Amino acid sequence: MKIRLDLRLLFAALMVAGLYDAPAQTPQPAVLPDLNYKRLLNDLKVIVATTPSTGDDLTIGLVLRYGSAYDPAEKGGLAHLVSRMFMKGTADRSAQEIQDELKYLTATLDLRCDWDGMYFMLRTQTQNFERALLLLYQVVGEAQFTDEDFAKTKAEIIQELEKREDPRNRLRTQLEATLFRGTTYGRQLRGSRASLQNITLGDVRLFYRRFFSSGSASLVAAGSAPVSQVMQKATRIWGVWVKKDEVPFTFLSPREPAARNIYLRDDPATPAAQFILGGIWPRRDDPSYYPSILAARILQDRVTKTLPTSLLTVGAEGRRLPGLFYIQGQAAAEQAVEEIRRILDLVEALKESNVTTDELTEAQNRWINEFNQGQTTTESVCQMIMDSELYRLGTNYAASFTDIVRRTGPDSVKEAAKEWLLPGGVVIMVHGPAGVLRPELEKLGQVQSIAP
Repeated sequence: MKIRLDLRLLFAALMVAGLYDAPAQTPQPAVLPDLNYKRLLNDLKVIVATTPSTGDDLTIGLVLRYGSAYDPAEKGGLAHLVSRMFMKGTADRSAQEIQDELKYLTATLDLRCDWDGMYFMLRTQTQNFERALLLLYQVVGEAQFTDEDFAKTKAEIIQELEKREDPRNRLRTQLEATLFRGTTYGRQLRGSRASLQNITLGDVRLFYRRFFSSGSASLVAAGSAPVSQVMQKATRIWGVWVKKDEVPFTFLSPREPAARNIYLRDDPATPAAQFILGGIWPRRDDPSYYPSILAARILQDRVTKTLPTSLLTVGAEGRRLPGLFYIQGQAAAEQAVEEIRRILDLVEALKESNVTTDELTEAQNRWINEFNQGQTTTESVCQMIMDSELYRLGTNYAASFTDIVRRTGPDSVKEAAKEWLLPGGVVIMVHGPAGVLRPELEKLGQVQSIAP
């Protein structure tokens, strides 16, 4: 059984994924970074994480607490489009000059837009910290958006969207659209051709002016640069960023499906079937998030033992609103529905049976080991801190993580399974030959056809 592991999300514990055949080793204590905090007069939070074991590596990150959830109703993909327009030019630098500076600093700068926030991550060496702080500020705080760059970027995204999507990814997209229908998460994060056509350059500039604010961001520097000097330079460079009024997070929460909803997309040319089962997951700051993660990991272990030759992915995303839980797989068309049935039975059995001490200890050890391994590079430390800032997990998140996981007992895990592992219903989506799949799927419930 192969299970996908997304390291980018691992450090925030946003993704449940990853089973291994070998038993988890007893975790060794993590070498945690020494954290120093400062709140600037413009309300920007600056965090310097000292990581002496990482040599001269330095990672500077900025996280903004506004993402695609704030896209206007008919303009899905706006935040993602905005994120793609950075590094095209600033008040003082052209796109080529930005690239030249990155080359001089032997640095890389990555940008990412998620539902709940935007991430900027610049990797370089300790001796470059002042110029790196300045470059990142210019890219973020002095961005310029031109008609030419806007037209080119929008065309690039539309071209990407029009490429034929892999059936597995398409099922995941359709699952989210169905589960989150009527909520902000019900749109496509990158938008659609129709929604992107509604977006103007004025929308891009308005989003930037409204949401890019010092009071809604945190700046993180992870490495061995001297703390006092980093704080001093960050204060001078980033202290001029203008604070704006906070935009409240007042979105409608999604509802758990109340019944078994089955959707089938016919593909008579394929002998295999792709399928995904999904439901709602607790918010990232919900106290039930930790026992829910452990319940999902124990479910993975039981699925592995029951279906050892299957190709399955079990995943979950904790967001600011209730997020996504899913089980995705592939099987021969003649076997797919039976596999879905067995997965549903395993989910129900976990809710009713007792979680053993060995199962819980194994799940705890794996999670703690993975978290501790995420403290070994400046990039992973920076990502972990930015995620904890985005979801307001507290300044002691890294230090308290192991204790929180260890304190989670079997009763809590069982209750979390009942509450969050497909509790009241499930959305099931299947892609494959309808002639083979439909008769068996109808034994599970009413089947609706979806467009090929």
